[in-house]
Amino acid sequence: MVNLLYDQLIEYIENNQFELLQEVLRDKHPADVAEFINQIPPEYHPRVFSLLDNEMASDVLAEIHDEFRSLIIQSIRRDRLISIIDEMETDEAADLLAELTESVTKNVLDRMEEVDRTTFRQLMSYSEDSAGGIMQTEIIAVKQYFKRNQVIEYIRKNYEEVENIHYVYVVDNQNHLMGVLDIGKILLAGSLTVVSEIMTEVIAAAVVDMDQEKVASLFRKYDLLALPVVDIENHLLGRITVDDILDVIEEEATEDAYRMVGLNEEDRVFTKPINSVRKRLPWLTLNLFTAILISSVVGIFEETIAKMSFLAVLMPIVAGLGGNSGTQTLTVITRGIALGELTIHNTWQAVTKEITVGLINGIIIGSITCLIAYLVKGDPRLGFVLAVAMICNMFIAGLVGSLIPVILKSLKIDPALASSVIITMLTDIGGYISFLGLASILLV
Repeated sequence: MVNLLYDQLIEYIENNQFELLQEVLRDKHPADVAEFINQIPPEYHPRVFSLLDNEMASDVLAEIHDEFRSLIIQSIRRDRLISIIDEMETDEAADLLAELTESVTKNVLDRMEEVDRTTFRQLMSYSEDSAGGIMQTEIIAVKQYFKRNQVIEYIRKNYEEVENIHYVYVVDNQNHLMGVLDIGKILLAGSLTVVSEIMTEVIAAAVVDMDQEKVASLFRKYDLLALPVVDIENHLLGRITVDDILDVIEEEATEDAYRMVGLNEEDRVFTKPINSVRKRLPWLTLNLFTAILISSVVGIFEETIAKMSFLAVLMPIVAGLGGNSGTQTLTVITRGIALGELTIHNTWQAVTKEITVGLINGIIIGSITCLIAYLVKGDPRLGFVLAVAMICNMFIAGLVGSLIPVILKSLKIDPALASSVIITMLTDIGGYISFLGLASILLV
């Protein structure tokens, strides 16, 4: 919302003109309403949210920041909460129920109809980052012996329950997935055409326990709008739509970005300070010990630095550029792993490429620093030491930046979680040893 409208709505709140506020919000898109609620002071959230009808509330609640959503949920009456959940798609409703306390979740489920209660309990039993955890059970599925007119009528009857119908799935009498119907083919087919004549083979399906990253890769690979979800016996369970995958891609990208710097993805802008401290302190403590290790390496060359104090000025150049180079390599390799580009067959090719890039960059950057050091200090030996140290550290950066994430992945450890601190430590140590070691030999 533009600032003018935001200021106007805040004025409505401050003047208790909630009827006017309700009238304005009623005509806005749920995403805009959620954005407005996210921006206003938290003490206004319950009152503003209470102005929304159940359908609007169900869409808005899914878009509100996690930190604010829990407070809003606590303010909602149980009967209204059930009505809001009933308006949600099953995947969003299951996520919401999972956020509630155990007692509240039980209370809400107990008030539902048996069919809905069974559905939600099943959805909540799946891992949240699996295909089952992000799928919705609303789906259009017809038998292979249906005629085209029967399919059209079935869609009409179920359209209110199933939004965004991209495909119609074909199942047998035991609910095994047999094929898929494109909406365009349905519209163009003759009225008495049998489904089995126009259905096509299922390009891809997600097994219910498939990791959501692999699900996202299927969407990218086949340019899908929706993907069926099946169990190990190929029974159709639900579908995942492209809007769900956009959320997954954003979530995975955020998770990787956070883990690269040792943060938990639950640490957000409005997380309470004490909770942020708890999430960040362990990683910073680990960094403290690696920093001590690095400083102990520097301590080995204390006499060299004492004799040539200007080396202390140049040390950060070698270590810093090596660290940046290693981070670049780490980012490329980690992303390649996440996208499925890096496999057991091409890993060595990728490692070789990154080592080559590191060496070339090292030679170029080393030559530049060699020239600068000579011009400033007038000592070609110093320029040579700096250049060789730069080349060595860039080589180390390419080597460890590509190998560490691959090794961690093979050990079932998330490369994004632990790689950065290891690579920073190794490039710092490598840079200091190569620079100060060469200086001890050639300059002292």
